[in-house]
Amino acid sequence: MRKSTRRTGLALALVTLAGGAAGQEPVFPSFRGQPLPGWNGPVFKLRQDYPSSLPAAGSLPWKQHDFETQPVAYLQSVLAYALEGNVEVDFQVEKNRVRDWYHAPWMHAGENGREFVHGLTRERTSRARVLHPRQTSEFANFAVSIYNARGGFVIGTVWRDAEDPDPSAARFPEGAVAVKLLFTTATVAQVPYLRNAFRWRAHVNRENGATRPIQTVRLLQVDVAVRDARADATTGWVFGTFVYDGNAPGASSWDRMVPVGLMWGNDPSLTPDRFDDGERPRQSVVVNPTVGTALRLGWLGRLNGPVDNPRSSCLSCHATAQLEARSPMVPPTSLSNDAKMRWFRNVRAGRPFDSGEQSLDYSLQLQTGILRFRESRGR
Repeated sequence: MRKSTRRTGLALALVTLAGGAAGQEPVFPSFRGQPLPGWNGPVFKLRQDYPSSLPAAGSLPWKQHDFETQPVAYLQSVLAYALEGNVEVDFQVEKNRVRDWYHAPWMHAGENGREFVHGLTRERTSRARVLHPRQTSEFANFAVSIYNARGGFVIGTVWRDAEDPDPSAARFPEGAVAVKLLFTTATVAQVPYLRNAFRWRAHVNRENGATRPIQTVRLLQVDVAVRDARADATTGWVFGTFVYDGNAPGASSWDRMVPVGLMWGNDPSLTPDRFDDGERPRQSVVVNPTVGTALRLGWLGRLNGPVDNPRSSCLSCHATAQLEARSPMVPPTSLSNDAKMRWFRNVRAGRPFDSGEQSLDYSLQLQTGILRFRESRGR
């Protein structure tokens, strides 16, 4: 049984600052700090009126496709589902009239917390020549994630008590979807395939983490995660990645988001020795290994995007989502290859990465949010 905690004066002040008042339902802050004086552009609003009961699955267009044999059709159907009604409102998801999307709370806290324009948080920095051979500077990357109604129900259930989040409720149902838009400060001059990319103006850090100006960011990568029971024999999840390619055909920048591939397992038997002998991932399907000039994949050819750490994979990082967060997302370089293989097990949905811990079912945003909440409360 979870231990209840009393609402503190700090919590009441937080509610009031976020737009609520004492005695009302708690309201999670939407972003770090305040909008800049005189700002008349968009302001991010955390969608947090989570469903109180599990919504019907509704239409799940990707179920018409086999992710192993029809990866492109599967990925394109998920992306179309995520864009519908969101592109028209510039991803102010509370205005979407097609379907409901939600955000995870407590991503506002800390120096790299959500900025006020679009809710972007800091991601991994891309060092020189990572994105393109012409790249000579480091560029910062930022992201915002959304969950469909079935995913939002789980987020809301975990955070039903704003002062006592319940990690045991992190069990995403069939049809839950998460989508992450990743933007970069990289310029077209240094990363040419970003020409005509979708752009936002956002209040984000400079590369060295100094003061935040309003600056242009370009959409580089879109990640999707789908809870699909057809993958239950491995992880229960299908993760996929798109990368923008300004050289691809298409009438809009969204049409030029090129599917890189998808994965439903970590190929636990694919060791460096087997890779050297010619074996390749069988639970990742890479449909486009080149975008612009080149795309780095994950460890031993497992799926990853250009912003991600090449020592990992999409699934291996997210499998570490648990409380307590005992293991890092990426295997340390000091480990032997045999020890690194622990990160490439097929961890089933709802099971922890480390024995005895509480799984957060592949949601690093739940993990990050709860840890930031605890830190703010001195726990």
